[in-house]
Amino acid sequence: MVPFLYKVAQVFYTQYGNELYKHTFVFPNRRAGLFFQKYLASIATKPLFSPTVITIQELFSSLSSYQPADKIEMLVVLYDHFRKLSSSPESFDDFLYWGEMLLNDFDDVDKYMADAGQLFRNVYDFRSLDDDLTHLNKSQVDAIRRFWKNFLPVEGNVTKQKFQETWKVLHDLYTSFRGELRDKGVAYEGMMFREVAEQAKAKAERKWLTDSYVFVGLNALTTSEMILLDYLRDQGMADFYWDYESPFVHDKKNRASLRVNENLLRYPSKYSFNGLAEKSEKPKIELVGIPSGTGQAKLVAQILSNLVDSKEIPDPDEAINTAIVLPDENLLLPVLYSIPEEIGKINVTMGYNLSNASVASLVDHIALLQINLRVSNGETVFYHRFVKSILNHPLVMMAAPMEAETLKNHIITYNRIVTSESEIPSHPLLKQIFQPVTLWREIPGYLKSILSYLYNSLTEEKNSEENPSGDTRSIDLEREFIVKYYKSITRLQDKLEEVENMTAETFFSLLKKMSRSINVTFSGEPLSGLQVMGVLETRAIDFENLIILSMNEGVFPLKNPSNSFIPYTLRKGFGLPTYEHQDSTYAYHFYRMISRAKRVYMLYDTRTEEMQSGEVSRYFYQLKYLYREAFHIMERVATYEVSAPMIMPITVTKTAGIIKKLDAFRAGGESFLSATLVNNYIDCPLKFYFIAVEELSEESEVQESVESDVFGSIFHRLMEAVYNRYRGCTVTPDVLTEITRNDEYLTVILEKAFARYYFMDEENPRPLQGQHYLIGEILRSYVKQTLETDKQFTPFEYIGSEYRFNRPYRVNKELSVNFKGSIDRIDRKGERYRIIDYKTGTGETGFKDILQLFDASKNNRPHQILQVFLYGMFYNMENPDAILSLAVYYLRSVFKDFNPAVMCGNHPVEDISVYLPEFRNYFNSLLEEIFDAQVPFTQTKNEKNCQWCAFKRVCNR
Repeated sequence: MVPFLYKVAQVFYTQYGNELYKHTFVFPNRRAGLFFQKYLASIATKPLFSPTVITIQELFSSLSSYQPADKIEMLVVLYDHFRKLSSSPESFDDFLYWGEMLLNDFDDVDKYMADAGQLFRNVYDFRSLDDDLTHLNKSQVDAIRRFWKNFLPVEGNVTKQKFQETWKVLHDLYTSFRGELRDKGVAYEGMMFREVAEQAKAKAERKWLTDSYVFVGLNALTTSEMILLDYLRDQGMADFYWDYESPFVHDKKNRASLRVNENLLRYPSKYSFNGLAEKSEKPKIELVGIPSGTGQAKLVAQILSNLVDSKEIPDPDEAINTAIVLPDENLLLPVLYSIPEEIGKINVTMGYNLSNASVASLVDHIALLQINLRVSNGETVFYHRFVKSILNHPLVMMAAPMEAETLKNHIITYNRIVTSESEIPSHPLLKQIFQPVTLWREIPGYLKSILSYLYNSLTEEKNSEENPSGDTRSIDLEREFIVKYYKSITRLQDKLEEVENMTAETFFSLLKKMSRSINVTFSGEPLSGLQVMGVLETRAIDFENLIILSMNEGVFPLKNPSNSFIPYTLRKGFGLPTYEHQDSTYAYHFYRMISRAKRVYMLYDTRTEEMQSGEVSRYFYQLKYLYREAFHIMERVATYEVSAPMIMPITVTKTAGIIKKLDAFRAGGESFLSATLVNNYIDCPLKFYFIAVEELSEESEVQESVESDVFGSIFHRLMEAVYNRYRGCTVTPDVLTEITRNDEYLTVILEKAFARYYFMDEENPRPLQGQHYLIGEILRSYVKQTLETDKQFTPFEYIGSEYRFNRPYRVNKELSVNFKGSIDRIDRKGERYRIIDYKTGTGETGFKDILQLFDASKNNRPHQILQVFLYGMFYNMENPDAILSLAVYYLRSVFKDFNPAVMCGNHPVEDISVYLPEFRNYFNSLLEEIFDAQVPFTQTKNEKNCQWCAFKRVCNR
């Protein structure tokens, strides 16, 4: 393979030798110029003065009288002019999106030398088109007629009216905006291009840098570029070399051919490459599908290793003839991490985007924190999710580890949905971060103070005695990112100095956009090693081995039609770029890129989820069906060794260590069994093992809403508070009616219960607001309805609530266990005591027989009844003369015709002693099994019990 740039260098060295420095070579990008100089040096084999090498953009900049304008500054200027011309009250925040769109449109108008006055003219009547056609050609007139014919009338259509109101001021906005930039001596790129082109068109005299410009590897020329090239050609000052050797770019059916013939005829080359023709061989193209972006990066490592092993990369340390091309730049880091160790040098042309740095993610978290802050009871509060995101950030954890951990624990312990400013630990960094910033002008100083502190902390970390000889490269990199971000904030602050009507959210948005436009370049030798680059960096450069990732339709070519205020019809009529222009440009880049490669690997993502189609790029199908004879094409799908092995049941043998833990539940030990743990064992012995023996539980989180367990705890507390005033007293219907009418009292106990179980701050009850108020009202209604249900049992004597027992239970001669529990309520009617349990859900109050209570094989086992039976049994042990009945109050049933009495078959359980002998037999057998060393803890056979289990993933069920 003889690269295109090598051929250009060889021709010019042959013709001019040591006089080559008199020429200026113009390339589409800097990388192409570097490769050209490399080839020139290898051809010359001796020192010589290098010719000037610049890009086409640098050429126009050098010929323009303007300096490049800052984009943020231009948006501010454009906004000021828009407000003056339109008298619109629109804020800078609302203007920002389509302000950027207008900047792009103005750039296109100037680069393609469109007549802005005619383009942006107002058309209310088609007859106005006949007034002055001198500046319009037929296609432009037709374009205007087609557009306004479909667009008018606008009456009754708000969108059309808004468009026309804005369209009216566009020409004046374009003119006044450019006028202010001109006065300041700055310009956007299109404005600079237009100035240079107009001077060339007018044949204005100027001092040129050289008498000979050589344009190499260009393709999609704008109108302004063509005017300058025409002028230089006519003056005999220009020569042109097009990389059009590939037969595919000459195929009329191929969109890559759009400008080929025109460029060759309009800008001919002075010298020919015919004598440098090479014998070509069929390139090998391999398409590989893989269902992952990261998987593509991993496959790159395999391909590179194979190329090294087969000597297709002769020297792994100097793999300059191999390039990895990334249409999706998000794969840069996965690719870099995947490159095998035998590849010695890597040159990345893309740089590392500042928005991917950890300091950028911290600022993003801070932005969310500040944008969403609120004031409650006269104090600034921050939403817990944003607080925890900041506390978990590596930079914050490094600078304030103890304080960050303390605050996180505080938030969890006291269920702080919002964290007040007064709760922030006394640490300089945390105090700086968690201070309210409401005005955008305060943000730059606020952020810079945070970044300064982090920079100093990293410096201290680098110089600390704990790691005197450690690797500090990551710290140096973090500090570099912080410095870059600091400078970005300062720059943005300067550009927005004159803006008044802007929110803090917009400032953070602009800062994020600015960070995306800043790349931290990688240092290294650009002309050696494996090349990792984007699509545009490949222009005019050739490689023997190409690995192209993301060969998916919509990624390459990019399916991203640029937003524009100028409709398609008018764009086409006035010669502005349309999606066909973008399509042909991408097609040319692709076919030129592969034109001299010997081996091309195309990797694509096969996934069809979310926005991904899993579709291969059209370019591959074109190669496969239109140009198949020119290539050796192979296709395959990279598959993972994925199998679905049979899930083996989990069994935990009771080892000596487990037996020792179980012994803690024996009488005299420190642990206690409960009705809940007994139900857990019946449902699933393995679940009992996780919870009771290993003491595993779900990770604590802040409860933003009142979950069912907290809801139940609050209700229990309310009922206890209501009835405790009548302990030992007779409760009549009048008493219950009086309670239900006393809303002031119910509000007080509601607030106290919320403070205890939800806000975790029992000493400071507070009025309920928002969602908490609504839930409080639901609880109020449940309390009232429960009291209404109780009226059917009046008069009764209230004995007590939350009756706690804590005692040993003898199973047999060898086994006694600790057992504890809390009975929700006990009352007495006549000689009979009633054991009551409250449940927040729904359920049955009836059961068939005692065996059903212990039968885990049946769905919907009445575990609530087993629990109240256990409570009754232990109360009976402490009060053997009491006659006990059982009741379960299901809150979701109290609004119906509901009887809470527990029923066995058709008979209410009015004396528990009748059932206790059989109940104890089953209960004792269950406890003996739990403590039997020979019986392992196994998974339940009834997978219905796994549906809501917290350990479902552990068991793979």
